[in-house]
Amino acid sequence: MPNTRDFPLDPVDLPGTWSGRTVTVIDASTLVAYVLREEGWGAIEGLLREGPRSVELLPLEAANAILVARRHKRVNAAEASEALRTVQGLSELAVDLVPPAPLVNGAWEIALQESVTMYDAVYLELARQDRRALASRDAAQIRAARNLGIRVIET
Repeated sequence: MPNTRDFPLDPVDLPGTWSGRTVTVIDASTLVAYVLREEGWGAIEGLLREGPRSVELLPLEAANAILVARRHKRVNAAEASEALRTVQGLSELAVDLVPPAPLVNGAWEIALQESVTMYDAVYLELARQDRRALASRDAAQIRAARNLGIRVIET
């Protein structure tokens, strides 16, 4: 995995605050695909430049996915550390993070109805409440979003 400076979108190149132009809710699978340069990662840059919205769980979930990638030897220690730094920078500078607590009741209903985790359901509830598209790579979340009438951007 390349150094953060090799990414077209480096956190230090972003404005100091969220731009307010958000059109999309992103989940951890999307952010992780970008920082680990998974297939199609380049297309995610545009979403990040728009100033997407997400829940405050985003950096934690992304960090966990990077940890899993490290444990499965998909990335080495240096690559995992760089990916984590990038997640932290993008989470602070490019993403409008909202607290999950106000979303819990709606997420609960979604989780029950769609048989998804509460973690997935909270992203869905944010997209539903905000009437925004959901950017995700998670098949179960994408299916649930479509069932709920939420526009999906498969990343």
